[in-house]
Amino acid sequence: MMNPNGLINNFYSKYRDIIHFNKNFLIASIITALLDVVIVTYASITYAGNNLLISIISLTTDFAIFNFIFIILFYLENKQRYLKPDGTKDKQQLRQDSIKLVTTLGLSEIVYLFTKFVSTYLFFEFTRINSSEISIITTVIGWILYATTA
Repeated sequence: MMNPNGLINNFYSKYRDIIHFNKNFLIASIITALLDVVIVTYASITYAGNNLLISIISLTTDFAIFNFIFIILFYLENKQRYLKPDGTKDKQQLRQDSIKLVTTLGLSEIVYLFTKFVSTYLFFEFTRINSSEISIITTVIGWILYATTA
């Protein structure tokens, strides 16, 4: 019978890439959610009453921040993977992995963005909740639907 450390090491070795991918995803998601609270609050003050513009700002900055952070973390985590033995960058492998990543997460990302945009607009339009709470609520709703479709 294997000891607990052996089981953990075996599990980690087997699922290392998935663990690191999810870690990067989680870090990027948390940073994006925190920044979104600030951005939505600022946008709601600056563009008070223009719920469509606030929703567009929230959506575009959310998308840009998350993807920027995730791509940086993913690249830093995997940059050795994309080096050839001679030290040059394996652009073909990087391109193939990028295409796999985009197609794998594409539908879920579309669901998240649609949900985030519509729910942000609707909350601003039909509730009197403050902007930071709207940001948190719509992000959580988006994450739930993202995880469900992923």
